[in-house]
Amino acid sequence: MDFRQLEYFTEVARFKSFTKAADHLHVTQPTLSKMVRHLEEELDIELFDRSKRQIVLTDAGETLLVEGEKILNQLADLPSHLYDVMHLTKGTIRIGVPPLIGSLFFPRLLRLFRERYPMVTIEITEAGGHALEKAVVAGEVDLIATVFPADEHLTVYPFIEEELHLFLPEQHPLADQPSIALENVAEMPFVLFNETFSLHDVVLQACETAGFRPAVAHVSSQWDFLCLLVAEGNAVTVLPRSLAQQMTIKGVKTIPLDVRVPWQIGVAVPTGRYQSYVTREWIRFIQENHS
Repeated sequence: MDFRQLEYFTEVARFKSFTKAADHLHVTQPTLSKMVRHLEEELDIELFDRSKRQIVLTDAGETLLVEGEKILNQLADLPSHLYDVMHLTKGTIRIGVPPLIGSLFFPRLLRLFRERYPMVTIEITEAGGHALEKAVVAGEVDLIATVFPADEHLTVYPFIEEELHLFLPEQHPLADQPSIALENVAEMPFVLFNETFSLHDVVLQACETAGFRPAVAHVSSQWDFLCLLVAEGNAVTVLPRSLAQQMTIKGVKTIPLDVRVPWQIGVAVPTGRYQSYVTREWIRFIQENHS
């Protein structure tokens, strides 16, 4: 069954006449009758009761008319739906965001995107970077914000690069230094994001580069809890500079590291997989509007 057969059948049913339907469709009556007969043969049913003088639908014909009109209406609306998607007047995007990245950078970006595309629905999933990489490869989200380096199966579009700072108790003897080497706090307990977060690995690698393996006292999924642990006076952590600029927890001092440890963030999608219009626009938008 094809679109034209369905259209011809519904017109005959609507006009209750092959002649009137043929005139409306600008085809000959034999052509119309042939198309309807082919449809009946293909479906192996009778659509019209031809024993009566007037066109009467059989039970099967009544069913096909109801469902066929739904299909034809959907096809008629398809160009409008495609226009909405291509011009982002409608759509849905599922974004995976680690909580720290989300709280630091996404409120403004989400607001601006919503202002430009008010009919696009944005669904946010929060989890650690490693968990989100698995989720986007599995198709559970459309794209993610992630820290470099990312999974080899992902294509990453960078949009933020800054550096990490040391967070230490404000009463620490080195708290007044303009910068600090990680090895100078090697004997202090470290509190870090848990292993599902990419930043966990970034900090451990920075410490190993500095010549030591930190003693990790606690792990958490919440940056404010880590800072509260530092404020208690017997632990340090390493977090992004942007957080240092916003953090208001008392008892914590933030100091730049003497050797720059970059923290580069991008949005990532599975390599080689088709990306929707709204996904591609979000990637373009976030690179253009982040400041």
